[in-house]
Amino acid sequence: MKFDMKFKSNVLLITLVSFCLTGCWDREYLKDLHLAYCSAIDYTENGEIKETIELIIPPEIEQTATKNEIHSSTGPTVRNASNQLRNRVRGNIRFIKYGFELMGKTMAEQGLYPILDVNYRDPSNPTSNVRLIITEGEASQILEQKKVGELKIGEFLKQKIDSLEEMSVFPKETADTVFRSLKDPGHDFALPYIDREEGEIIAKGVALFHDQSYSGMLNPDQSIMMVLLMGQQGKNARFTKKLDLGHSDNIRNFISINVGSKKIKRKFKVSVSADENIDVNLGLELQAVVEEFTETLDEKELKKVNQELSKILTEEAETVVNEIQKANSDIFG
Repeated sequence: MKFDMKFKSNVLLITLVSFCLTGCWDREYLKDLHLAYCSAIDYTENGEIKETIELIIPPEIEQTATKNEIHSSTGPTVRNASNQLRNRVRGNIRFIKYGFELMGKTMAEQGLYPILDVNYRDPSNPTSNVRLIITEGEASQILEQKKVGELKIGEFLKQKIDSLEEMSVFPKETADTVFRSLKDPGHDFALPYIDREEGEIIAKGVALFHDQSYSGMLNPDQSIMMVLLMGQQGKNARFTKKLDLGHSDNIRNFISINVGSKKIKRKFKVSVSADENIDVNLGLELQAVVEEFTETLDEKELKKVNQELSKILTEEAETVVNEIQKANSDIFG
């Protein structure tokens, strides 16, 4: 009899809990949401924050394409600009998990912490897969282009960033990894750096950061070397270099190689001397696949090419490290 009563009690408890859960008070319907693929943050001339977003609008008729709309607002703070923007748009705004956040260079010079802090305090904002991008001019101008060819601006940026990460031009950073770097005083970071020229969106290289602020940049070739030194290379890492082969036909002196398709050996050693000076020894051992070269090389000439390429890439690595030091950016941790 006691067993029977206990059984009935358990069933009653489960029934009540299930009944309470079905009445969820904070549900949101898809029809009431506007999905934001991209956002852009700028620092205006009068000292205000400008936020711009790309909204994906679902089709009114089935089997028709979605549309995108660009909306902007300004305010004295990041949170206020965001609230003003939400007041202008019908329905609730939710950011896509794999979206992008663009920031103008002027904004990046002021510091990223206020922007990322707002994102982290809003539980509805994804951070783990959102990529951050720095723009040469106003970030809003990139989004206001709306389309590149047949692609919506957000779709285009995703394809471009994914492609350049695979080519080792950009390191793989997200809002989450950057925020963790900001909390670590001994580690800085680098972000994709893009610009808009004559209607085309181009990669300028990477933006270097010290603490939370923009402090310098590297061009695309230097960016690839930086990514290799960081050990974050993608599937490919291509260089085209001029060799001193003595040909009067200039094109015959150039060689294109890919060092990302083979195994890379990276050596990183930190030592501290008695007078507390820190010495970092960073080395790379690369295997190059020749993708374009007009000459046929015998064993002696091949050895000469190897030596010259090694010298060129070593000098470039030293230049990259010097530029990173000038920017006071501790991206190697």
